[in-house]
Amino acid sequence: MSPVTEVLFRQIYFTGVQALPAITITGLLIGLIIVLQTVAIAGAGSVNIIIKILLWLVLKEIGPFFTGLIILTRSGSAIVTELATMKLGSEIKYLEAMGIKPEVYLINPRFYGVVFSAVILSIYFQLTALFGGVFLATLISGLPFLDYASALVFHFSIKEIVVSFLKSLVFGFSISLICIWQGISVMKSPTEIPQRATRAVTGSFFSLFITDVIVNIVTRIIE
Repeated sequence: MSPVTEVLFRQIYFTGVQALPAITITGLLIGLIIVLQTVAIAGAGSVNIIIKILLWLVLKEIGPFFTGLIILTRSGSAIVTELATMKLGSEIKYLEAMGIKPEVYLINPRFYGVVFSAVILSIYFQLTALFGGVFLATLISGLPFLDYASALVFHFSIKEIVVSFLKSLVFGFSISLICIWQGISVMKSPTEIPQRATRAVTGSFFSLFITDVIVNIVTRIIE
């Protein structure tokens, strides 16, 4: 295994695998809350309406956004701190002196690792919220699980899946690019590290909102 591949796998492990507990708990709770609140409004017999609302919220809005938010809070600040510390410690200069390109060894693995993890975690989050939320709701409220699960499968829309995938991909791009840029932009003082981390988190957070709005507008125009 090459050193670059090893760094990529480490980034995927940190950003993706280690985030699974937070993703699982968040997905289950959000799915459960959506189902219970929708049942309280529409009634337990309105299976199709409840499932349509659940799919729309989880696939198009909540799933990609919350996944990006969890990745940002866990991995974004860590990437900024790691790269900034390496730059201030002249480790990047040492790599260049040894003929190793920093963009190949440091930047690319983190970029691709975050983007890949964002897409995979978003898919996992959505499946957990949809089927796990429905399952928990059936345990708590006695709803017919098979009816709700069948309705979930029946009402799956290719369009919503494509929009969800697109958002997850763009969220991963924006988070990784902003955090990497802030990390390598540190200049001379160690006090810049927390400042850069704060800028990366706030900038990425706003980029999630802006990207979400842009994707929604584009999909509405296409429709």
